Order: sequence, then C-alpha cells, then structure tokens
Amino acid sequence: MPRIVSVGVAIPPNAVSQVELRELAKSHFRPAIWDISRLISVFDNVRVDQRHFCVPVEWFQEPHTFEDRNGLYNRWAEDLSADAIQQCLDPLEIHPSQIDHLLFVSTSGFSTPSIDARLINRLGFDSHVSRTPIFGLGCAGGAAGLARSYQLARIDPQALVLLVAVEISSLTFQMGDLSRSNLVASALFSDGAGAVLVAGRDRIWEGPEITDIQSTLWPDTLEVMGWDFSSRGLEVIFSKSIPFLLRKLLRENVEEFLDRSDMTISSLRHFAIHPGGAKILESICESLQISAEDLKDSQAVLEQYGNMSSPTVLFILKRLLEDDRPSKGDPGLAAAFGPGFSSELLLLRW
Repeated sequence: MPRIVSVGVAIPPNAVSQVELRELAKSHFRPAIWDISRLISVFDNVRVDQRHFCVPVEWFQEPHTFEDRNGLYNRWAEDLSADAIQQCLDPLEIHPSQIDHLLFVSTSGFSTPSIDARLINRLGFDSHVSRTPIFGLGCAGGAAGLARSYQLARIDPQALVLLVAVEISSLTFQMGDLSRSNLVASALFSDGAGAVLVAGRDRIWEGPEITDIQSTLWPDTLEVMGWDFSSRGLEVIFSKSIPFLLRKLLRENVEEFLDRSDMTISSLRHFAIHPGGAKILESICESLQISAEDLKDSQAVLEQYGNMSSPTVLFILKRLLEDDRPSKGDPGLAAAFGPGFSSELLLLRW
C-alpha cells in the first residue's frame, strides 16, 4: 500500500496572541453587534492561544481591494508552499525533479496559472511532472488531497506523489462584514502550508500505510460552510449547525467506512482529525465516543496555530510521524470536514 513518508509545514512570520486579537475584534464588531461583550467570548472558547498571519495586525484595520488581497495570496501561497515542500523533501535528500505527481490544494485565493505551475518553475520540478490543482474543498482539502495522492500511488507502485495544501485565510477578512459568522471566523482562521510525500508500495521508505479512503457528500447541506463571492472578495459562510451535524452524522459515516476493513472505532489507536474549533472537537468526541485525550494532537495544533483550513490535518500528521507513540501495526484515522457538507476519511496503519 502507499505510505506517508514525510511531512513538511510552514507558517508566516506574524505571530499574534489570541488575547490581542480578541481586543481588536471587540472594538471592530461593537458598532454592529449589540451583545458583543457576550459574543466576544468565542475568542476564549475556541481554545486557540496564538495564530500566524502573512500580514501584520494593522493590515486588518484598513479596507483593501480584492486585487490587493489576491496579490498577497499569490505571493504568500507560493512562498509558504515552497518552504513546506523543502521541509518535506530535504530530510530525505529528494529533489523536486524526482516527483512524479504534484497535487496543489487551496481555497482562499485565485491564480491562473495555478500556484503549482509557479512552484514547478521555482523549485526545479521536471517539466513533465503530472500536476493537479484542487480548489473548493475548504477544510477538507488536505485530507482529500491525501486521498487523491493515495489513488495515484496505488496506480503506480514506483510513484512519488507530493501533496501541497496552503491557505492564506487571514486575507479573506472583510472589514465591512460585521456579521456573527465573520466574528466567529475571525476567532479561528489563520495561515499556513503543509506538504506530504506519498510513496508507492515499491519504494523503500518507512511510514504509515494508507489502506483505505472514503469521501462523503451529505445532501441538502450546501449552505453549511463555504464562501460568498462578492466584489469585495471572499466572504465566509460558517453555520452554527456544524457541531450538531457532526454529532448526528459522523459516527455512522465512520462505522460504514471501517466496516469495509472489518474494524471498529474502538480498534483505532491514533487520530489525525481536523480541529475546526473547540465545539467541533467536542462533537467529534461525543459522536465517536472517544476521549479528549484521543484528540490531543488536534487540540495542540489548534492551540498553537488556529484553524488553517486545509493544511491543518497535515500539521497533525506531522506530530504523529515525529512521535514515538505509534507502534508497528497500529491503526489510525485521518479525517477532515468541509463545504458540501462533506467528509474525507483515510485509514492508516503504522
């Protein structure tokens, strides 16, 4: 089976505490939200300590055009992706020219040619490398990209497949959007990039195998999360029903998936599950009947980096790969949820 061989991550230079961001948001949203003193507690309840942005906090206090935002997206998406790729490949002494397939995942900006074309030129990939840019999967994008990497590596046992997921979510903050959804988003989202090398079964490196995958799109849930596209740019859609939907839908979804491998949730030893926020983690624990300790890697990434959307699950996988907890043969579950409303599940075995 294809293996996850290496994970590299990258974050931008502007680290800001949640306390500072809380006060900025309180001042910004106060004119439009009468009970802001109560609602601002979301900054405390999401269990985020700090976040990293490509721009300094002063940037958020002035209006910006979509052209300005997208220009910054293109610059930082390329820079962070390049950094994550080098962090992923350099320890194995693999040059980008050795990669057979390059998948690029992002939903927070636009570029044509897509960012993967820029990376091919910048880092010296082979000019014939197969490339697949993937847009629109939001927080599910990292897990979905990993699933597509698995499928490519199964077709070619000699393949080296490189996945890159990057989001510059901070640039989507809309100064004129004083909605509660934008308030919640401003308490959670941040910037980052992750890169994962997946190798076909004939390659010699060690790492957890991907043994199965499952994609799910639940009907009649299109309005749960995503973007509205306006002349100002991307405006967040973030329904308060997401924790309820996960409590209702997730267990059956995971059980259906595991049943194909004659496994149960209780047999899983490790979890790399995208932490949309504190309430999302609580809903996952409740639905799957697992403990908060089982999701400690998800919580740790949320605390240190916030919700980076698609790359977040890759940060969690990196923690697991560098940890000595997994033993040979241990099964694990990687999962993320995104617009649609959708889920992406991967079964791993160390």
